[in-house]
Amino acid sequence: MGAVNRLSLALVATGLFAFEAAGQPMTAVTQLGWLRNGEYAPIMMAEAKGFFKEEGIDHKIVDGGPGKNPIPIVAVGQAQFGLATNGMTVVTARLAKDPVDVVAVGTLFQQAPTSYLTITAPDAPPAKPKDMEGKTVGTQVGTEFLFNAFARKSGIDASKVKVVTAQATVEPLMAGKMDFFLGWIVNQTYAIEQEAAKPDAPPTVKGKAWRAVRLSEWGVRTYTDVIFTSGDTLKKNPDLVKRYLRAVQKGMQYVIDHPDESVEILTKFPGQVEDAKKLAWRFKLQNPLFQSDYSKKNGPLTMDPEVWSEMIGFLKDGEQIPKTIPVAEVMTNEYFTKK
Repeated sequence: MGAVNRLSLALVATGLFAFEAAGQPMTAVTQLGWLRNGEYAPIMMAEAKGFFKEEGIDHKIVDGGPGKNPIPIVAVGQAQFGLATNGMTVVTARLAKDPVDVVAVGTLFQQAPTSYLTITAPDAPPAKPKDMEGKTVGTQVGTEFLFNAFARKSGIDASKVKVVTAQATVEPLMAGKMDFFLGWIVNQTYAIEQEAAKPDAPPTVKGKAWRAVRLSEWGVRTYTDVIFTSGDTLKKNPDLVKRYLRAVQKGMQYVIDHPDESVEILTKFPGQVEDAKKLAWRFKLQNPLFQSDYSKKNGPLTMDPEVWSEMIGFLKDGEQIPKTIPVAEVMTNEYFTKK
């Protein structure tokens, strides 16, 4: 066969391979756990930069919010992927009275932003767990078991802490009605900084600063903003899952490598609710939490099975689930392209 003919066949073969790799366009809907903001930057960036299209996916984002639980929405096929604000809900869903077949396939936050926040003088030292003894701690309904796990891990005498029910708003902390508040360092702390800078701010917050006792730094490791899908999707359309994760990985890496440009792009992203100032503030705190030693070795979004084992243990110890189950039943890294 002549060199020209061999080259022609090679080009045809390459073209066929590319077509097969791209395949037919697929549709994917992502159901967010909350309103569209910089928390979900990797997914929005994957759409804005065309990474989903490169993978042959026609992608749509659906906002979450009050009364919108992503788990049943994904389970019944209204969305192919969902974001679980707390990855533990994937475990509790699988062990519910009426089990829901959902599986975690990736995570945005490698290090959970979940923290006990406090307000103090700007020159105060970092907060530590023992500071909570003799104080009032605000925590949301259903998270008391996390405080108990945190107390055990960090050596707090829980009998010396007054735990009260708080909403998701940080105002009671700023008003001095509690000393610590369970929140995210990439969310509620922005409101603290904005209020503290106001000339007419109340004395409880004026000119002060926030400190955070992050649970993950004191032995309570969890995954937040976990990407999950249904067992049915994994079984029937594994190629979609692989392509989807590749696209979001690219979006994640872009936000980490180009934070300033990401601010410009996402400020204009349809339906996104945060302005450029807040996005820039967020990325300085958030981008380091999108990374871990595990993800740097294995790739963005990948999950350490040991963290999932710990999460299941926290749930069982806190009597949130009737039994433990193998980690492989709730999460998988099998759909990532191997590094």
